[in-house]
Amino acid sequence: MKIAHLYQESGIRFCEPHAAQVHIYHTIRGLQRAGHEVTLLALQGRQILCTQDLQVFKSDVLPASHYGQLGLSGTSLFKGFESSVRRLQSELHLPYLALFDSYRMAEAGGKNLKGINLIHERFNLLALGGAWASRKLGIPFVLEVNADLLEQRKFKGVQERGLRRLFAVWATRMCLKTAAKVICISVDLKDHLSRNWNIEESKLTVLPCAADVEAFKPNHNSGIVRQGLGLTTEPVVIWVGGFYPWHDLDLLLESFAQILRRHPDAKLVLVGDGQTRSSVASTVTKNGLQHAVIMTGAVAHNKVAEMLSIADVAVVPSAPVTVSRGGTGTPLKLFEYMAAAKAIVATAVNQAREVILDGHNGLLVEAGDVNGFAEAMLTLLNDPAERTRLGQNAREQAVKQYSWEQYTKRLEEIYLSVLGNAQSGSSAIEIS
Repeated sequence: MKIAHLYQESGIRFCEPHAAQVHIYHTIRGLQRAGHEVTLLALQGRQILCTQDLQVFKSDVLPASHYGQLGLSGTSLFKGFESSVRRLQSELHLPYLALFDSYRMAEAGGKNLKGINLIHERFNLLALGGAWASRKLGIPFVLEVNADLLEQRKFKGVQERGLRRLFAVWATRMCLKTAAKVICISVDLKDHLSRNWNIEESKLTVLPCAADVEAFKPNHNSGIVRQGLGLTTEPVVIWVGGFYPWHDLDLLLESFAQILRRHPDAKLVLVGDGQTRSSVASTVTKNGLQHAVIMTGAVAHNKVAEMLSIADVAVVPSAPVTVSRGGTGTPLKLFEYMAAAKAIVATAVNQAREVILDGHNGLLVEAGDVNGFAEAMLTLLNDPAERTRLGQNAREQAVKQYSWEQYTKRLEEIYLSVLGNAQSGSSAIEIS
């Protein structure tokens, strides 16, 4: 198949170790390894990245050949008009609607994606480029949705109002309506889109995240990583992720304080960066936990497996926030913990309660239960054999169900069903 993978977000750097970039990278790499021709089309300022080279996920320095052709939106006249409008928007505090970005993406799609069988877009708020490009080219549009972004922004404290909210709602409906298939990251999100956005069930399908089971194979030298963090043989609890409100790090810190009463030498390692990092750091200081908590900051994704090697217990403390209130589906780190054969403690929120079978491949605790979370961590810290058993079961499940190879196979099935429906009653599209 010839596939275009689109992502319309202003200012994205694909070499950064965030969940969206990791997900896009593995989606494209998996499809390419399966023999498909995949082109990444993405907004880069006033240029459009258009390439099949995965080098874009390693470096910001790219040759001119990695950028696509533009028509009107690439002219000096258009750019001058765009600059004037953007300046006026800023001065008058008018809502930003991303129309220039959407037009540029759609135009680039029309010029650079001829011969493509379908468009797969990772949904972003206000992004209309993929839907418009698919209509212009007359090819199927597959929309990947990872959260209700309007509700998520509200939960993060960003309330869309007035014209911008009306436009965001209209743009979201337009994308969902245009899509031949909507890929949802979780069952909860699928149900939410069906119930709250009135999307027919037949259009929705669930495809959870995955992990690189080879990269996360538990054979890394933990001694080197421990030495780099100033650790020796201390018991370690680790959390990896973005510092955002839907991760209940307050619960984690409070429960870890209880761990220290039984294991005074224990360490909590927090890996990542994000919106709430400074407030978490303040809480650590306020509660006198500086001696026991290590905050590494952002770590390159290809180093996360090494970081996990030091952990006795890996945790997923999620806030009790449903998808309808801005919660996400399933953290990418959950599947990477499983692939790394870690003993996992997670709150029973969203898809974690479906992926983790309590007592088989991890331990589940009710959301908000500080004492329960502490007891679950203590149980595993005190029982190496149980940690090994749970970790082995988790890795076995990751290999069988949640590898990127399995993800790719399921994605191929979705694409073929879409192309089959699109070509019903006419000659089939040539795929290879």
